[in-house]
Amino acid sequence: MTDFWLLSVVLLVVAVLAVIWPLWKHRQYKRVDRTALNVALYQERMSELDAQVAAGDLTVAARDSALEEASRLLLEDTARDESAERPRRRGGPWLLIVSAGLLPVIVVGLYFAWGNPAGLSLYREMQTSPQPESLEAMIDRMQRITEVQPENGEAWYMLGRAYLSAQQPDLAVDAFGQSLERLGERPEVLAQLAQARYFAAGNELDSAAVAALDKALELEPNEPTALGLLGIAAFESADYPGAIEYWQRLLTGMRPGSDGALAIQGGIDRARQRITAAGGELPAQAEQPAGEVITLRLELSAEVAEQADPDAVVFVFARDPAGPPMPLVARRFSVADLPVDVVLSSADAMLPDVELSEGQVLQLTARLSPTGDALQGTHQGQVDDVTVGGQQAVLLTIDQALTPAP
Repeated sequence: MTDFWLLSVVLLVVAVLAVIWPLWKHRQYKRVDRTALNVALYQERMSELDAQVAAGDLTVAARDSALEEASRLLLEDTARDESAERPRRRGGPWLLIVSAGLLPVIVVGLYFAWGNPAGLSLYREMQTSPQPESLEAMIDRMQRITEVQPENGEAWYMLGRAYLSAQQPDLAVDAFGQSLERLGERPEVLAQLAQARYFAAGNELDSAAVAALDKALELEPNEPTALGLLGIAAFESADYPGAIEYWQRLLTGMRPGSDGALAIQGGIDRARQRITAAGGELPAQAEQPAGEVITLRLELSAEVAEQADPDAVVFVFARDPAGPPMPLVARRFSVADLPVDVVLSSADAMLPDVELSEGQVLQLTARLSPTGDALQGTHQGQVDDVTVGGQQAVLLTIDQALTPAP
């Protein structure tokens, strides 16, 4: 902003000079030009009288009398001009000084009244630093944007997201509400508003949050935030079939093998385990291409189960025995989830372009890792020659100790 204010000062100085200089010069020239005119007329009159004397048309005495009269008139005109200029000369300079002094004050006052110094400062900051360096800086910037542009619904939405990331759900509720007023009923804004209300209420859905989620799904049936939040709420209220339904709908729109897809699938598996433990009937699996799945039951041997930490991680994956060692599909569980019924499909692919095909023969492996690293397992189980699309579930038991790597 320093260069802006320096340039503003220079422009103001130019403006003041533009006002004062012409007026001052005009006042000087007016007095000087009138006196010069009177002298020129007097000299012309003298030349005229001398010419008449030389021509014999006028006597010397008559000329002297005429010159005396012309001198008197010259003195009277000069005195009259000075008396007329004197009142203006007394007030004129002060008027110019006051005008010059008020001009910068008026200009600066109008700029702060009608201009946007905060917006200019924010614009310059965003030019030099497009991306905030921290979450706190992001919140500060979005707050300033909403102050400068209070009708910017997108800015309010981004501010709400930043508040959620900073675990300030109460402030996020207000920001998303402001965004909703300006953008209208957009599904992503409704879902985020419901999520903020959920966290602000201590992980409980109030009536307003439910209404927002219902409206979001009405506008966009596969809105991910709404499906994920409804799944969480259903799981925490022991409505495991409902949680599975929401999460399966969410999973269909996620990239196979991504961290988010693996997390959602883990939630579905835990919900199915809870239903099985309670003796309930499992809901149908999400629709998969016919025959392009591997159905298995994953468990620990009694000996391994006694030694395993409930928080240890279990990986189950399938690979092509004739191909590279990298798994084609994989899932992750905790020891506390076992035993569990698992369905592996292309939705569990490690890479987006991996597809299972019916009749494909794969090798199934399950590995127990206390550290959460699949390469540092302590026990594993393995089944060879598993056919994709097989009619019977495969039993995969972790019962083999692994030799630690040197």
